[in-house]
Amino acid sequence: MYDSTTYPKIGRSSNLNPPFNREVALMKKIVASLRLLAIVIFIGLVVSFALVFFPASGKAQIPAIQNHVVTLDQAVKYIQNYKKNPVAPSTKGGYFGRNIFDKILAQQGVVGIRYYYAAKDDSTPTLVLVGVDSTGNDMVRGVVGEWINSCPPFCGSTNQLSK
Repeated sequence: MYDSTTYPKIGRSSNLNPPFNREVALMKKIVASLRLLAIVIFIGLVVSFALVFFPASGKAQIPAIQNHVVTLDQAVKYIQNYKKNPVAPSTKGGYFGRNIFDKILAQQGVVGIRYYYAAKDDSTPTLVLVGVDSTGNDMVRGVVGEWINSCPPFCGSTNQLSK
């Protein structure tokens, strides 16, 4: 049976010894700290999720490395598509990742890059990039690039050029 002298009543007016009271207070502080830590971690996860899936700018995110390489036949077709219907582009500009320029410029004998206006099969405007040798000739047997990321939606922050 319960005997109040054997099992003291726990509460504010308990007759517990002072060391036990300090342990209980310490445990309460630890539990409160763990709750706070859990809340901070949860908020961090929510913010991370929001930043990944809902960028602050509301604009499309551009990957740094992209595969812009196309075959010579595909590049010729895109240039011919544009020549058949040379309309003004409906986009402000476009973006190429650095890697396509690195690939073209790393070729033996390349001194620069030439671009050609082009259009994909669906009439989306693009550019074809090709290395140029020291005599001014296109290096069509080398790396040929395409696959522009159009602006919009890949415009970045508004500036004097993108207004």
